[in-house]
Amino acid sequence: MNGVPTPQSRLTRRHRRLGIISIDALTAVFVTALGAAAFFSLVPVVDRSQRIGRQESIAIQLSNRMIEQLQLLKPGDVTPAVLGQLNLIDSGQSSPPYTFTNIPLDEASRYSPAQALPNGTGLLNVVQLPHNSVEVRVQISWQSSSGRQRTIQTGTVLGGFR
Repeated sequence: MNGVPTPQSRLTRRHRRLGIISIDALTAVFVTALGAAAFFSLVPVVDRSQRIGRQESIAIQLSNRMIEQLQLLKPGDVTPAVLGQLNLIDSGQSSPPYTFTNIPLDEASRYSPAQALPNGTGLLNVVQLPHNSVEVRVQISWQSSSGRQRTIQTGTVLGGFR
């Protein structure tokens, strides 16, 4: 017993080393599994966020396109007859708010709110203002994949009242 290791003590040290390596390996596998689970749980959240962002972008493009087309009109031309003749509102309407759910607002893609968005609708409200001016409000609504009603609203004033 003068410090010389016995065969049994060498075997015990080897088992301890193997045990520590096994614990390290199990810990690494556990941490890797946790990381993979966290990563893959984010995939549906990112996908849903991208889908919502894409739908909002389409709604904004459609509402901006409607505003651009309305800004080309004189305030006195914002009537059901003129709007219908220019194919800016759905046919058969006589008073605001007007719908434009099935009107293709983007000539390049021919998208209407109903075609571009799930359960998409378009609404145009016209408010007469003093000084021969008109306020137009555009609202585009749709149902998101989570079942929530989403809405984009914008507007502008046509005429001299600013």
